[in-house]
Amino acid sequence: MNYEEKISLLDEQDFWGLFVRLGVEPRWVTSAGKQSIQIIGACHQGEHHSALFDPTTIKITCFSECGRGMWFHTWVMKAIGLSNPYEAKEYIEDWIENQDIDLTGRISKKTDFEYIEKPYQPLIINPVPGMPIEILDELNKRFMRELTGDKSLSNLVWSKVDGILAQTLLDFDVAYDPVTGSVMLPHHNELGEIVGIYERSFKPLRREIKNSCPDLTYKQLLSFPRAKYVPLLRDEQYRTEEKTSWSFPNSQNLYGLHKAKNAIKETGIALVFEGGKSVMLAHQMGYPFSVATHTFGAHLNHISMLINCGAKEIVLAFDKQYEDKSGQPWILYEKKTKQLASKVNKFVKVSRIIDDDNLIDYKDAPIDKGKDIFDYLFQNRNEITDFEILQGIINNTLVIPYEMQRNKEMLNQLKLRKRRFF
Repeated sequence: MNYEEKISLLDEQDFWGLFVRLGVEPRWVTSAGKQSIQIIGACHQGEHHSALFDPTTIKITCFSECGRGMWFHTWVMKAIGLSNPYEAKEYIEDWIENQDIDLTGRISKKTDFEYIEKPYQPLIINPVPGMPIEILDELNKRFMRELTGDKSLSNLVWSKVDGILAQTLLDFDVAYDPVTGSVMLPHHNELGEIVGIYERSFKPLRREIKNSCPDLTYKQLLSFPRAKYVPLLRDEQYRTEEKTSWSFPNSQNLYGLHKAKNAIKETGIALVFEGGKSVMLAHQMGYPFSVATHTFGAHLNHISMLINCGAKEIVLAFDKQYEDKSGQPWILYEKKTKQLASKVNKFVKVSRIIDDDNLIDYKDAPIDKGKDIFDYLFQNRNEITDFEILQGIINNTLVIPYEMQRNKEMLNQLKLRKRRFF
């Protein structure tokens, strides 16, 4: 999937998240009758910069030094001082795929405005259409899905190292390419149809090769993967200008929901991981109500899908993106989880798994250290209550939820508490 394809799958909330991370004081405004994002921050060698981002065209209009419109990646190049547009595109792709991005020198700023958004209401999310059966038949001829012999699913790293049983891999339609050694991870819609395929490469990442072999040309670097997981490229006969890979709109699909929906309805619990590997392990360990968003966080569409399946409690089991409860990584984790809860807790209880006892490593999924540790983490999950959300607002790590903004008495009390705390 090329850059244009990836960027086209994002919505305005995704862009808002990047602007927050870059510390450019985003705020929603209405321009020419449509919703846009105003951004203010350090740009052009440190001078203040005011611009307007249009999520529909993915262009930014600069109102200071530039005085003109530009593409989103051009603005990113200017805003963080990258050397060329190609580097900016790679930076954005890293962010889309939840890779580590260098935010050196970027300090989030306090704002003197309150972000107001429409209240959340659960929606009916139509399933993403499945891939044509004739194409799946052709891919099946190329990829291996065997349980016995030398070329067996039991010989994959996911089985030998991570402990996923070969039968579980088969149940989730996992396959591998004997030519490249890559694992193929199909994604299904709620009906069980395959909507897209991700390739998991075990080659060194492009950034690692770039650091160890700085003399390689950009063209040579392209032979190495940008990320561990990328959408599988389409064969030449299936490519179009718009679609070069078997990607799908991630915000409209949940990995493993086709297998988890009955258990979600029966238990009222939906366990949300980041990656598909965690979902497969969870099903083995007795957590059949597990799904994955394929990113750090969950889209409101995902919440709607889970509520429609009967979820009364959503348990966020994201990777451990923090080393301890200090610094920017923990603040981001707090904001990501509590802000989500503040939007949807009128309809569903939201809990999260936090590793207070250092039972798992930095960047681990909560399930990576085995069933006993995950059982403990799950049983001791933290419910995100209204009080915790209130604390986040007082500490200026959360915006005020819409329902609270409508309640003038509560809002006045909140503002009074803010003054006392400061």
